Amino acid sequence: RCQSAKVELEAKQPAGQGRKGVGRQAWGSALGAFVFYKEISMSAPLRTLKLIISIATVMLVGWAFLRVATRTDIQKSLGPEREELVVMHWSGEGGQEEDEIVEELLRDFENTHPSIQIRRINAGDSGSFYTKLQTMTAGGTPPDVFYVGNERLPAFASMGLLDPADEAGLGLGNFYPATLDAFRFDGVRSGQGQLFGIPKDFTTIGFYINKDLYSRAGLAIPELGWTWDDFINNARELGKLDKITGAEFVTWPVMVRLFLRTHGVDLISQDFESLTLRDPAVLAALQKLRDWRHGNEANPKALTSGKSKVAAGASVFLAGQVGMAGPFGRWVVPSYRNIENFDWDFVPLPRAAGRDPLSSVATVAWCVSSQSTHKKSAWELAEYLCGEKSQELAAPLGLAVPTRMSVANSPAFIDPEQKPHNDLDFLTQAETARVIEWPTDSRFEALLNWRMGQALKTGDATLEEAISGFEKDWRLIKTSPLAHGDFNYVNWDLIKTWAGVIGGGLLLILFFAWWRQRPGRLELREELWGYAFLAPWVIGFIIFLATPIAISLILSFSKWNGVSSLAQAKFVGFANYTQLLIHDDRFRVSMRVTLYYAIIAVPLGQIFALLAANLMNAKVRAIGFFRAAWYLPSVLAGVGIAVLWRWVFDGDHGLMNKLLNTIFDSPLLAWAGLAAPEWFGADAAVWGPPAFVMMSLWALGGPMMIYLAGLQGIPQDLYEAAEIDGAGRWARFRHVTLPMLSPVIFFNSIMAIIGSFQVFTQAFVMTGGEPGDLTRFYVLYLFNQAFEFYEMGYASAMAWILLLVVLLLTTIMMRGSKRFVHYEALQS
Repeated sequence: RCQSAKVELEAKQPAGQGRKGVGRQAWGSALGAFVFYKEISMSAPLRTLKLIISIATVMLVGWAFLRVATRTDIQKSLGPEREELVVMHWSGEGGQEEDEIVEELLRDFENTHPSIQIRRINAGDSGSFYTKLQTMTAGGTPPDVFYVGNERLPAFASMGLLDPADEAGLGLGNFYPATLDAFRFDGVRSGQGQLFGIPKDFTTIGFYINKDLYSRAGLAIPELGWTWDDFINNARELGKLDKITGAEFVTWPVMVRLFLRTHGVDLISQDFESLTLRDPAVLAALQKLRDWRHGNEANPKALTSGKSKVAAGASVFLAGQVGMAGPFGRWVVPSYRNIENFDWDFVPLPRAAGRDPLSSVATVAWCVSSQSTHKKSAWELAEYLCGEKSQELAAPLGLAVPTRMSVANSPAFIDPEQKPHNDLDFLTQAETARVIEWPTDSRFEALLNWRMGQALKTGDATLEEAISGFEKDWRLIKTSPLAHGDFNYVNWDLIKTWAGVIGGGLLLILFFAWWRQRPGRLELREELWGYAFLAPWVIGFIIFLATPIAISLILSFSKWNGVSSLAQAKFVGFANYTQLLIHDDRFRVSMRVTLYYAIIAVPLGQIFALLAANLMNAKVRAIGFFRAAWYLPSVLAGVGIAVLWRWVFDGDHGLMNKLLNTIFDSPLLAWAGLAAPEWFGADAAVWGPPAFVMMSLWALGGPMMIYLAGLQGIPQDLYEAAEIDGAGRWARFRHVTLPMLSPVIFFNSIMAIIGSFQVFTQAFVMTGGEPGDLTRFYVLYLFNQAFEFYEMGYASAMAWILLLVVLLLTTIMMRGSKRFVHYEALQS
């Protein structure tokens, strides 16, 4: 072959070409022929090897699926049958120590029950816990035993998620009655009816005081029976000390209702059918609380602005500049025990003049799933986890009070060497404590938090405006067609049939179209191999993306709680969209907050990213290090960054306000009387979204790198030509850089618009949407509907509206880009 190739090349060689060139071409062709010969000779072994590898791969994948499918049968064949109980909990403030205690108890239970095997899941904090619990329950695999807070009991029990306990088989005589009542539910209200959980620990409510500040102000330490008048007088006296705030009073809905109950009133009737906010006694108590915070002509404000949500709960007390903090329970004790620069203690909740002392309990119970197949063993485990050993191990953590009276009154809890020293006050209040009941619709608490936050926390609405807004919101929920409509269940069998018919029809159409233009025999094999390699992605796309999208579209026309099976979804037509667009004020607020953020973040972000790219385009030493430093924040963990920035924007002790106040107090600006804003407090309506914008500017490494790549792709001869023509630096940037970079600017702008409507992690961690929904971004409200209010159908409708909004804005950008985007820049 080599010789024949050489002869053929020599024959074809034009006259006059050198012998050297002929030789090179001949040997090149000879080498090609040799390689071809080797490929032909080795094709059979290669085909055999490929076949062996393919068969081995298929067998390995098949074995893996078979192993998972028959795992239970294999375990049964290897030994005696064992029940598996799945236990899920959170650690919270107890951290690793609490986690280790649960692990030890579960292993002890396994050792004494050889027929039971326990699988433990620590879901982290309580927020992620409930989200995971919901998804596991909706998937039909809920944990057998799990935590439930008393505030969630009505919603969970009314949805049939919890198994009622057989009290006759449980030793509950030694428990504080108020803790057991917290987990009773009769279908309407908690506090009575069947028991749905065994409380593991609890806390009563009161205030934590700075004893050093009390001593400086010449005040006596409060005792059980002190009044709200004593409280506010003490707060005002403490506020007279230099750079000291009298008290921190959180306005969480449960604390507002507890405050009202100490006055003998409440804002809703006992049957939850009517609101009592217009009762003169209720109005007087709420107005008193508002005046304490925001002041009036007769009395200046004596409380902080209620920024506890921003400052990680009760941490405003840690700096030593607040005289009293609360109403809080025992959950703050682990962090307060780290205080070294001042003395502190706990005091009971004040009472209203002429009324007996009153407190409430906050508690968590071990509950059993109604879907558990091992309920008897699950309740036995729940009882063991609330036993004396468990509570004796947990009591020294200081996180809560043992629910067993024998343990609560023992040295395990009452430790004179540990703060707070007034441990007995927690127990004394437990004797008269009452449960704060909530309606089964969890939106009641969220709406109350929003409206009361406007009046009591930020002060951007009067009490009358807040009450009117809350009454309107609750009335719309109670009278909504979603609440009272007679809806039929979604016919999933019909949907599956039509999906199969449509899918099969599309496949037939595609097949016949392919058959008419099918390739020849030689090309067919190559094309089929291409389809085979593409098949895993196509199958994955259909199963994991296209199908969920289609189900989400169906659910947007349905009412489904997200924790029951899809068979329980009810078809409601356009009711979700009608409720959102016409009746839901919070939807409009969340959209307004998101648009406010987008209007600032998108243009400002692109300007800063482009400026940063120009800086990083400089040819200086170690420029790679600076580029990496600019890019690093954009790939760091979102939760960690949000925690960092939460402290930066803290209104009292944040770095941003310290810097701004230093500037405003300088001789140049002191005359103006400027002050740093309360970013997530009273000024959140104006300064809340801009604070998130500043945070986003810190993490603009992604678009900066894209701009940098675009800048480096601009031909240098264009700059040289412009400079020869006399163009200055700004003219070259305007007439060369921007037109050539316009496709990149367009791409980054589109991505920034989409990203601005997806703000979630920052708002969820930093503010939770507070105060008064002034930082509740659209996706955060969508999350609230899906995983806190259990309105998955409503959330699906919100997701599709978001898609339409982003699609509309993108279309507008695409249409407008024809005049400003010069795609010639992409040509080489």
